[in-house]
Amino acid sequence: MKYLNWKIPQQVLAETQQAFLRGQHEVFVIWTAARQDAEQGGTAEITRCIVPEQKPGVSQHGVWVHIAGQELQRIQLDNYRCKERSIVQLHTHPGVDVRMSKLDREWEVVRHVSALSIIVPHYCRQGLNGFPGVNVYEREEDDWRLWSPDEAAERLVVS
Repeated sequence: MKYLNWKIPQQVLAETQQAFLRGQHEVFVIWTAARQDAEQGGTAEITRCIVPEQKPGVSQHGVWVHIAGQELQRIQLDNYRCKERSIVQLHTHPGVDVRMSKLDREWEVVRHVSALSIIVPHYCRQGLNGFPGVNVYEREEDDWRLWSPDEAAERLVVS
């Protein structure tokens, strides 16, 4: 299954930006879609922004955020009740470097084929309108594929 476009309601984008701006640390957010839409492909219509309970941290290797397994289970059960599926993971980085790190890959939360991982620079201080400076990765069979800026501009549709 391959999504052609990702339709993102302005309200979900605003909630995500508000969550990202809560502090000067990495923040992680999940977007969901109706389970039926997520299984059929075509256009993925984002329905909700979930801000998991999370703990930011800093080490000699950089910044990170940890989400406990119990919280991830709670989200999965909530998705099941809502007939939804987590399809996009988003998180912030402190600077302009929005490459997917080894830790980002090891701690991926949304990992099914065609899921997205969006990394936002400068802890989202530039906002999300137009997705300035973000890197968008799409999950393929073996790894994450980086979208070009043109592909991101074409396929991420704010409604």
